[in-house]
Parts: sequence; structure tokens; C-alpha cells
Amino acid sequence: PNEMMTIAASRALKNDDVCFVGIGAPSAACNVARLTHAPDITLIYESGTIGTAPDVLPLSIGDGELCETAVTTVAVPEMFRYWLQGGRISKGFLGAAQLDKFGNINTTVIGDYFHPKTRLPGGGGAPEIATSSKEIY
Repeated sequence: PNEMMTIAASRALKNDDVCFVGIGAPSAACNVARLTHAPDITLIYESGTIGTAPDVLPLSIGDGELCETAVTTVAVPEMFRYWLQGGRISKGFLGAAQLDKFGNINTTVIGDYFHPKTRLPGGGGAPEIATSSKEIY
């Protein structure tokens, strides 16, 4: 199911898209698109890399592969203010540990808040990506 979802997401991307990419399945989907049917797609990662074309999938937004293959790297505040909040992102990709039937993403805990089974990393840039991208996957 994860591979099917990744390929389906990849097929939804177009050559002229500007994608704000997350790590994991979102990065895999965007890079499959870049390597197959959308070679001119612009991949932007939260760390500030723009026009990234990694040879291997990055392990995190701080992976050196992103800076080494980017057209440019900007400061994170510029990434959010100019690119994301400026309406320049056509597709935003969000990962999720849990989703409810309304599409709400759980980024805090699984189980009881005060005694969770699993503590999650939090929202990060997801709220900004969700509200500022023209389309979300």
C-alpha cells in the first residue's frame, strides 16, 4: 500500500509544479516524478533548498545531498515567507502518522496525551504547508 500510494502521488505531479517536499514517501513520490515524467519539476525542501535533484533519497531535511544538488539554498524564514506564504508552491506534501476521516493529521501523540504509546515529532511546518500551498497531498 505504501508503494502504491507513493506512485499514485508521483503520477499526480506535473512538469511545471513547484513542490514543497517532506521526507519519506513525499520525497520518494516527488523524485519518482522528477526521474520519470516531470524532469523540470521544482523540488523545495523545508531546510531552504530550492531546485533540488538528489541522486539518493535524503534521510532528513538536513541531508547534505539536498544542498549539494540544489540550484540554491535560502534561509528557512525566506523559505516560509517568500516561497510558501507568498503563494509560490503549487503542491504541498504532508506525511502523517495518523489521519482521521476528516483529513486531520495527528502529529502529537498516539494514545493518551499524558501517557502516550508513542510521542510524535509535532507539526513542524505542516500547518503552513497545509494553509499556503495551492494543493495538498
